[in-house]
Amino acid sequence: MTLQTWLKNRWLTKHQRSPEEVADLLTIVDRDLEDASVDRLSPDWRLSIAHNAALQLATLALAAEGYRPERLRAHERAIQSLRLTIAADPRLVDTLDGVRRKRNLTNYERAGTTSPSEANEVYRLATRLREDVVKWLVDRHPDLVRR
Repeated sequence: MTLQTWLKNRWLTKHQRSPEEVADLLTIVDRDLEDASVDRLSPDWRLSIAHNAALQLATLALAAEGYRPERLRAHERAIQSLRLTIAADPRLVDTLDGVRRKRNLTNYERAGTTSPSEANEVYRLATRLREDVVKWLVDRHPDLVRR
């Protein structure tokens, strides 16, 4: 699969990218990573916030490539697109997709299902993903990175 195939399948739409959008999304990511590191928050909430950071990074990578996910299954598609944008390790993508499902459970159905170690692990994954996405941006789309 390619992003072009996703576009043909109507999983994505074309998107006009800008350095301002990239900077704004990185600001959201940094806010979320800072908030997800607060130990006094519940593990469920910390996992959700760290997941949002990862989701925004996936959205940023798609935007840098000139795309945005369609509304139907947008979060799932954004996370899955990391394989096609930054060539993320499939295990990372699978883990983040599992976190997406768990986040849905903890936000809408059942509280207290996340351990502190799970929340910490998702935080570490999102932090590492931020490093990977920024490196990819500098290498692939330097015009979108503010120095």
